[in-house]
Amino acid sequence: MKTFTTLLLTAGLFTLGSRAASAQTLYDNFENTRLVTYSNISGALNQAAANPGSNTVNSSSTCGKYDRDASQYAVIVINPTASPSRMADVSAYSAGTKKISMKFRSPGVSTPVQLVLQNKAKTAQNYPNGNYGGTFNATTSATAGNWETLTFTYTAGGPGSFDPTVKSTDVDQMVMLVTPGTATAATYYIDDLMGPELATNSTTAAPMLLDDFESTRLVNYPTVQGTLNQAAPNPASGAGNSSSTCASFARDGSQQYATIVIQPKNGKFSDASSYASGAQKLTMKFRSPGASTPVQLVLQNKAKTAQNYPNGNYGGTFNATTSATANTWETLTFTYTAGSGGSFDPTVMATDIDQIALLIAGGTSSSSTYYFDDLFGPALTTVTATRASQTSAAALAPAYPNPAAGLTHLGYSLQKSAVVSLAIYDAMGRRVASVVENQTRPAGDYTADLRTNSLAPGFYTCRLVVDGVALTRSLSVE
Repeated sequence: MKTFTTLLLTAGLFTLGSRAASAQTLYDNFENTRLVTYSNISGALNQAAANPGSNTVNSSSTCGKYDRDASQYAVIVINPTASPSRMADVSAYSAGTKKISMKFRSPGVSTPVQLVLQNKAKTAQNYPNGNYGGTFNATTSATAGNWETLTFTYTAGGPGSFDPTVKSTDVDQMVMLVTPGTATAATYYIDDLMGPELATNSTTAAPMLLDDFESTRLVNYPTVQGTLNQAAPNPASGAGNSSSTCASFARDGSQQYATIVIQPKNGKFSDASSYASGAQKLTMKFRSPGASTPVQLVLQNKAKTAQNYPNGNYGGTFNATTSATANTWETLTFTYTAGSGGSFDPTVMATDIDQIALLIAGGTSSSSTYYFDDLFGPALTTVTATRASQTSAAALAPAYPNPAAGLTHLGYSLQKSAVVSLAIYDAMGRRVASVVENQTRPAGDYTADLRTNSLAPGFYTCRLVVDGVALTRSLSVE
């Protein structure tokens, strides 16, 4: 591994190290890092085996010893242990911009090793249900009985060899096959398994202020059945809402289910599972001219809503009812109710949400005017195209872990010497931290360790400028 000079960075927030910009996560070194378990083994796996032949590739004293049985497709099933026990988005690995790797020792030459990423719930059905996209493949060198580092290359699956319903954000299991398709019973050794980043527990992520109709405007309203004034004066400033500006909605009484569609200006919503579980809550300030007004939120995937109801609808509905006192500001806290059969789209996952439908007095012909303010919803995450995070001259890796709580790593690489700036910006576009200011860096891989303790919870952008070209990645701070 390359060695890089440690730099003193501004504000005491960052230190540079030699961590690769690939942003892999060490799953298991069979010593002090044990982030996965092995739920199914075709043969036997000794997880505290002595290293049978220390060399420069692997000088560890302990490793995994795999005694493969003679079944044709012998497997080791690997599962993350930390809640929510799944991988984060693995699309960069299937795209080839990141690599899965491990140290491996085979008794024979040219041993094929294959990894398959899966959704374990769907694998309960017949093959290929649960299999994501394709396979990750590597082959040992011609030298037997020596440690080497295997780096896996993705091969897209052909028709009938994978499950198209498994998305890059649905992976929670990895299967390893050594010499697949053979009846080989032999002993192999593995160590330092590096895989896709593990998802963080979304139940700890705080809701984000999406719109206060003044200084924070993170969403748009592309469809309104009625009239929406986004700069309405507060009709009754007071303890419930002292803001001078809010939104007024004159509902279209001809529409029984008059809807306001809410979409992020940038990206999509982060994992919504904690809202469905009740660990986090959607809230807004609301003022109704009548008592006991029902208000409903539906989380959606906008592309799928182009089809007929209930396509695009996630899970169930989030519901609240105003108090018995009319014309008074109050904070509505929404409670999730799971949908029954035929009322939601089971293909929409908690990580697919990019739209919220707001229904006020649903199922009625009300044409009244309602007011709302301070809408809090799931945190936003930027959808960054590959070209926005890498060029032929440089690449900016995703922050990891993300969301961050205390420490996150920002990796970048340069193909040639360049003038570099790296900084962090908040949701309002204000620079909140700087790591490099117009300094020349030689070609190589770099990682900045960002301590987020001084940053308020919320959404940020990491911005790397290389010779005047900006690359960005999103960062969520808990």
